[in-house]
Amino acid sequence: MASMARSPEEIKARCSSILNNEELISLVEKSSSPSAAYEMVFAETKDISKAKAGRWLAVLRRDYPTEYRNLVPNQTSHVSNDKAQTEKETES
Repeated sequence: MASMARSPEEIKARCSSILNNEELISLVEKSSSPSAAYEMVFAETKDISKAKAGRWLAVLRRDYPTEYRNLVPNQTSHVSNDKAQTEKETES
């Protein structure tokens, strides 16, 4: 890995090209690592620049999870909502 850590702002700029593409974001979400994200996005799009953006999004997830969550609303959030729902039901 590069020794110089990049700022979240720089990483966000590098992945901005795919941030409006939910399909690619969900691929990155499923990936286990930045290189896996690159491979998955490239396999889907055959577009190196999008694949690189996917890799950067995965780097953001790994290095700055809070920034990543602010950028990418948690796609598995319905799980926690279900839990909140059942808690409300047991109270009443």
